[in-house]
Amino acid sequence: MRRIRQKRARPDKKLRSDLLALYDRLTEFSDQCAFLCDAFAAISICEETIDPATARGIGISARWMKTRVQEIKLDLKKIHEQARLESL
Repeated sequence: MRRIRQKRARPDKKLRSDLLALYDRLTEFSDQCAFLCDAFAAISICEETIDPATARGIGISARWMKTRVQEIKLDLKKIHEQARLESL
């Protein structure tokens, strides 16, 4: 009986792999967000008017960021559910 408890206490290989992959995606996304935030800040202090192409780029980047956040949240929810089921 003791072996079974120890086996259940250890995270499954797939769960560990999924968590590591999510961490990697989140880290990459965080770096990309930092870059975009710096770019947006630079644009805001620019004295020139923002041209239409730049305005479109800002909109595209904002939508991309929101989409990525939703994808990461869904991935995290799946991993959480997997961990919950494995703990039963």
